[in-house]
Amino acid sequence: MLEIDGRMMCFSNVAHLSFAERVRAARLAGCDQLSIMPVEVKELVAQGLPIAEMRSIADAAGVTVSRLDPLVRWSRIWKPNNMSAAYVERISDSPEEFFALADHLGCRHASLNATFPLGSLSIDEIIESYAAICARAAEHGMTCDLEFIPLWGVPDLETAWRIVNGAAAPNGGLVFDTWHYIRGQPNPELLRSIPGHLIHSVQLNDGLLRLAPGVTLEQDCFQRLFPGDGEFPLIEVVSILAGSGGLRELGAEVFNPMLNSMSTEAVATRCRVSIDSVLCCVSQLPSLARAAK
Repeated sequence: MLEIDGRMMCFSNVAHLSFAERVRAARLAGCDQLSIMPVEVKELVAQGLPIAEMRSIADAAGVTVSRLDPLVRWSRIWKPNNMSAAYVERISDSPEEFFALADHLGCRHASLNATFPLGSLSIDEIIESYAAICARAAEHGMTCDLEFIPLWGVPDLETAWRIVNGAAAPNGGLVFDTWHYIRGQPNPELLRSIPGHLIHSVQLNDGLLRLAPGVTLEQDCFQRLFPGDGEFPLIEVVSILAGSGGLRELGAEVFNPMLNSMSTEAVATRCRVSIDSVLCCVSQLPSLARAAK
C-alpha cells in the first residue's frame, strides 16, 4: 500500500463528537493529525474545555491539531451570497482571531476558502489578497493553503493554481478536495503538471459523477459519501497525485447528515477502511508498481 506522510481526521467527520472522542476517532482511524474549525474551538472553550486541555488530550494520544479550517476573511469581499446567515456567522472569524487561535492550538496549517461570489473580484486582486494573507500566516509559522470550491469565487483547480502560482508565496499551497475537483471542471493534465510539494492536503470523498435530478450544487456539497461509495474516479485522481508527490496529508472528508448517528468507532472504521481501500488499489497500478521498484 502507498506510504504517505500523514493522515488527517477532518473536522467534518467528527463534528458531532466531543473533543476527546474526536481525538480517539483519529487514533482509531490511524490518523496522526486532526483539523478543527475556529468556531468549534470557541464553542469548546465556552463549554469549559480550555485550549491547553485540548492540546493535552491530543498530545497524550499522539495526535496533532495541525490544521485550522477555514479562514474566509482574507479578501476585500468575503461574504457568500448563497449561504444562510447562520452559516456565515460560523465562518466569520477575522484574521486576527484566526491566527490567535492557531497560535494557542499550535496549528501549522491554515485552510483558506474563497467564499466571495464568483466574479466579484478580479484575478489580480485575488492574487494580491492571497499573497498578503500568506505573508501574515508566515508570521505565525503557518502554511496558507487555498481550497478551490465550485460554490464560490475560486471554483476550480485552474483558478486556484493561477492564484497560488501567481502569488509565489513561500508558504503558499493548495488543499485538494475530490468533491470540489469533480464538481469544478476536473482537469487531469493540469493536475499532473502541478508540483506535488505545493499540494499540502488531500481530502477524499465520493458521490455521483453527475448531480442527481433536482439536487443543487449546494445540497450535494453536504451529501458527500465516503471514498468508494460513489462514482468519482478516485483511483485515477489519487494515482496522479501519487505520481507527482502530492500525497502529503491525506484524509477522508465527508459532509453528510448520516454522520450524526455514527459512533466514534464507526466513523474511525469508515475513514480508515475507505482510505486504505483507495491506496491499496492505486498501489497495484502497473505504472506505480514499476516506479516503486
